[in-house]
Amino acid sequence: MITKIKALLQKIDFSTPQGIQRTIWIVAAALLINVLLFGGYYYWDRYVHVGDQSQTEMGIAELETAVREDPNDPDKRVMLAEYYLSSGLPDKALEQTAQVLESIPDHEGALLISGVAFTRLNQPENAVEPLKHFVFLRKDSPMASSDTVLEMAYYFLGESYLKINRPLDAIEPLESAIQISPTDADALYQLGLAFNATEKPEEALPYFDRAVRLVPDFTEAYSGMIESYTSLEKPELIAYARGMEAFSQRDFETAQTYLEYAAQTLPDYSPAFLGLALTYEQLDQLDFALISVTHALDLDPDNFAAQQTFGRLQATIAAQES
Repeated sequence: MITKIKALLQKIDFSTPQGIQRTIWIVAAALLINVLLFGGYYYWDRYVHVGDQSQTEMGIAELETAVREDPNDPDKRVMLAEYYLSSGLPDKALEQTAQVLESIPDHEGALLISGVAFTRLNQPENAVEPLKHFVFLRKDSPMASSDTVLEMAYYFLGESYLKINRPLDAIEPLESAIQISPTDADALYQLGLAFNATEKPEEALPYFDRAVRLVPDFTEAYSGMIESYTSLEKPELIAYARGMEAFSQRDFETAQTYLEYAAQTLPDYSPAFLGLALTYEQLDQLDFALISVTHALDLDPDNFAAQQTFGRLQATIAAQES
């Protein structure tokens, strides 16, 4: 199983922290679909008679044989589709789910796998309908408020709407995703994009802010902030966001320039001083970093990131002086 998960991870974007987080969701989906949709190992023990082996341990050849031997069993096809999806073969997954949905249009597993497979193929226009249908069937279930598979479907539905230039339609599913998982930084970021695209920058900013609190080097979220602050004509906050964007890209000299300006023009804005402290730390200007983070804590004593930074700087300076 570990080998196949690693193979999947190699096929998906790791270039950004949010790429990593969304990869984790996709792997989680592959592992959760059996348990939450199809009865998982119970199905395999009952119908395929492989004892305690999972479908990933069986391997693709055994799964394909099982489907050939019983081609009219929809659950076997969905199991094979899940395996293809988790193995980075979304086109093959769609071949299986299409046959299932032709005879059983409400098959939840086939709908979800189809939607996710279309997103992997960068076909958001085709992902919308199966994801919408899955959400419709699932959203009123007793466990909907804590259903992480439903949250994933909401996320991909909202993302797909954004990609086909329907940001207004993206808002509701992304809000629903966040209600289930308030710490999904990707969903927060996408919702910020949706509000920016519907010319509501004031509503976008809190979601970008929450996203970067969860993922401090979330470059795209800072870019979203820049767009929002530009629309609102707030140059000082544009400077802050540009500074943090540069920081997240490890361009610390540029970050210093923007964040020093932001701190000078926004003396009561704690995030600017925290960002400046983090930048000074990377530039090995520890005394300036400590001064900046101390001021950030004076302004916002409960800021956990600032508390951590303060403690780390104190320890580093003490170690250098000893």
